Amino acid sequence: MSEELRRKLLELSKEEASLNYKMYELFNENRTLAIRLAGYIAENRLYGGNWNDEEAVRIMDKYLKAGRKESHRSKGVHQ
Repeated sequence: MSEELRRKLLELSKEEASLNYKMYELFNENRTLAIRLAGYIAENRLYGGNWNDEEAVRIMDKYLKAGRKESHRSKGVHQ
């Protein structure tokens, strides 16, 4: 492998690591927003509101259920 190719590989590896970290940060931010939204929905229902948006539920589930085992069932505010 030429030296130039090795440098390029190292450069690409650094970029990949940077992008992976950014994705991790964004995922955590989105998860925090999903938790806040779930809280707002629960509060809305407490005051008699009737909230239902399937797309928002799907997005919240993506972040709130990430990394959980299938056998673990959460109660969820949108049920």
